[in-house]
Amino acid sequence: MTRLVFNAGTLEVHDVEDPAILPEVARFDDRTRCWRTPAQAYAEVVMGLVRRKLAWTDEARRYTELDAGLAIQRPPRPFQTEALAAWQKNRGRGVVALPTGAGKSWVAMLAIDAIRRSTLVVAPTLDLVRQWYDLLGSAFAQPVGVVGGGSHDVQPLTVITYDSAWAQMEHLGNRFGFVVFDECHHLPGESYALGAEMCLAPYRLGLSATPERADGRHVELERLIGPTVYQRDVVELAGDYLAEYTTETLTVP
Repeated sequence: MTRLVFNAGTLEVHDVEDPAILPEVARFDDRTRCWRTPAQAYAEVVMGLVRRKLAWTDEARRYTELDAGLAIQRPPRPFQTEALAAWQKNRGRGVVALPTGAGKSWVAMLAIDAIRRSTLVVAPTLDLVRQWYDLLGSAFAQPVGVVGGGSHDVQPLTVITYDSAWAQMEHLGNRFGFVVFDECHHLPGESYALGAEMCLAPYRLGLSATPERADGRHVELERLIGPTVYQRDVVELAGDYLAEYTTETLTVP
């Protein structure tokens, strides 16, 4: 029987009956006599086992279901509902690109409520970590953990900085079934990308107003999170949902 084990940010696949379940990046580890792949491949391996109706034991997964969903009722805007539906249609993986102020974080709240799995939110700054901490605490009325800035409190709902995620994911990577990457254009940096690879969360959501990067590494987002499943720009939302604006060009001597 195939056995799945999480080990330091990798997924060990023992006693493989059918190598077709393994992703291309899997390599056989002679030391441990098992196949090894980044933990990110967990969902792919499990789906391979399910499709081939093979028996397996799962010692990798340590995430749980949330006890309750949203504690507050706030009608989503139509485009937020559309964004959530597009993400769900892609099996809970992908990037949602919305302008600043359009309510990307509420799309994440709706997704957490729909998935009901222990969730890790990754944010680039301590200020954003505090904002997410307050938002999650009020939206779900349950303890929220923080990792980063001198704190290390892990809860089923936890907020972490990108720097801490990269440093801690080899220990935390199997404790969350859903990971939200806020300002996900930061993720394709080599160190931060490694943190995403070491996380086995099957469900992934990236949020950004500007997913594109000047260095072109934004193409890595599809591998690390999923494709862009929904995108609206500021022109489309101005007036109805965002304040009207004017563009001025200033010449600097």
